[in-house]
Amino acid sequence: MANYPIHENPVRDQWADKIGALKDLNKAVAMLKQFRVDHILPSRKSNELWLDYLWIENKLEEKVAVLKLNTFSDQDFLTKTADGQDAKTVAEGWIAKMHGAKDKWEAERIHWQFRQECKPPLMPVNVWMDTDRQLGTRLMELRNLNYYDTPLDELRKQRGVRVIVAH
Repeated sequence: MANYPIHENPVRDQWADKIGALKDLNKAVAMLKQFRVDHILPSRKSNELWLDYLWIENKLEEKVAVLKLNTFSDQDFLTKTADGQDAKTVAEGWIAKMHGAKDKWEAERIHWQFRQECKPPLMPVNVWMDTDRQLGTRLMELRNLNYYDTPLDELRKQRGVRVIVAH
């Protein structure tokens, strides 16, 4: 357990200062993407921010959304990713990648990588939700009926999961 209060703490203060200083959409997008790689989902590199990572991610998402709203036209806000790509084209690429998956493990990696790289506000919600649905449907089609009967330790072994224990 951290040696500070949960809600008012120096980690959140430090991140609030970093996030508050962001004035450029591209820099905010880069920070959010890197934060997700370092601290979110199975690919995270450590649990050092386990108490605050969701709060920090939320604040980064808020900043990107506000900068995107102030930078994009109304049409672009609904049709482009935060880095200016056509959202439907990006989505089609992920769907094609998922349909090329050879097994459920590759499909699972594709699905969480999509969530890490495209979760709103990086991709407009209207495009993201339908793409996530399609990817999730394909993932479930690739999983066998006994998937949930497999013991947790065996699933971790099959996936190549590295368990990180907080001290």
